[in-house]
Amino acid sequence: MSTVKNKKPSRRKSALIAMLFFLLLPSKFVVSQEYEYNLDSYSLYFDILEDYKVKETIEVVLFPNVPLSYYTFYSEYPIENPEAIIEINGKTQIANISVSKIVGDINAVYIEFPEVSPGSRLKIRISFYSEGMLQEVSGKKQFSYYVKFNQPVGYFYARLYVPKGYAILSPVVPSPDKVESTGNALILEWKKTDVRPEEEFYFIVGFSGEVTNQFPLAMFLATIFIAFLGGFFAGTIYKRKEKTLIDLRSDEEKVLELLKEGPLYQSDLVKRLGFSKAKVSLLLRDMEEKGLIERVKEGRTYLVRLKES
Repeated sequence: MSTVKNKKPSRRKSALIAMLFFLLLPSKFVVSQEYEYNLDSYSLYFDILEDYKVKETIEVVLFPNVPLSYYTFYSEYPIENPEAIIEINGKTQIANISVSKIVGDINAVYIEFPEVSPGSRLKIRISFYSEGMLQEVSGKKQFSYYVKFNQPVGYFYARLYVPKGYAILSPVVPSPDKVESTGNALILEWKKTDVRPEEEFYFIVGFSGEVTNQFPLAMFLATIFIAFLGGFFAGTIYKRKEKTLIDLRSDEEKVLELLKEGPLYQSDLVKRLGFSKAKVSLLLRDMEEKGLIERVKEGRTYLVRLKES
């Protein structure tokens, strides 16, 4: 009889220990189970090419929480000649990659690889050519890019390579963490640790037209000044002088006039306004905060409409 009686307290004790163990688990471990994988780092590399083309490279390091055999990312820009290489626990191999358009201008890029078990280390590198990031704005070229994360990222890095023959002009948003001159070219770098879910980043960099002389030292120093003193943190609206604020209000009026005809997808507003995607995103975000409009998430894009009074 004594043996049977001793089993009940033992089970209760075990259950209590298990419960305490779960409650005392680090919150980071518990949260990570909400996602298929943990994003250790996410890096973006942009190389400005001729004819308004840009070569984009995305490098991701992740650790699966479940068996994983694919990785997907989305882009609002056209994708040409995509290539992918994956490193699984230190072993490199070519990955299968495919692209399909899902909604509006949104492209889904699928990278397939042999199934890996939870805890494995994956390093995925995707590169492709694209257009649309470089546009002509007020007689000068402007690079713009927008990215939003739907889960935590340990380390985010972005690098823009500006080749010989171009000079950096304002705006430069957000302020670069580093501006480096290599030969007669410039490299701008942005870094951010512990990125939160739903955190978004807007990149806007202005360029002069192509020049024939070497990159001027004075322009380089001016770039550093603009980058470190004139920029803002990612996701904030670039502060301009009073004249530009008047222009912004004029842009708001254009958006309101278009929306009086009925709701529009954000990508359609980009086309009809003739602005860059980053500028439209900044403009709509500001108007939403003012209560002028509202954006409704539909898949990977937004439906924009007037705010109901």
